[in-house]
Amino acid sequence: MNLARHQRELRKLRNENAFLFDEALTQCFGQVPREQWEEVISACGGRIWEAAAKCGFPDLPQTAKCLWGRSAEEAKSLYRAWLEQKSRRRSRRTKEPR
Repeated sequence: MNLARHQRELRKLRNENAFLFDEALTQCFGQVPREQWEEVISACGGRIWEAAAKCGFPDLPQTAKCLWGRSAEEAKSLYRAWLEQKSRRRSRRTKEPR
């Protein structure tokens, strides 16, 4: 099973939805059911603002983010944890001798 399919299955099992945020994560514009978002975002080539317009959010800025979770707060928390993990991995790579 490839990574994308595995992640879709996990979202399904966890009953997660897509939450649409501004770039700074200070405003949540709304939520879209998982199945609907996966279909629309794929049809829109990954362009969040275009997919959001098709889901009833026509004025979303192009800098908007789409995060997964069971709630908007969980989605933000998971995203921030992922960013921290990514930063730690990056700093470990730069400290390793070559």
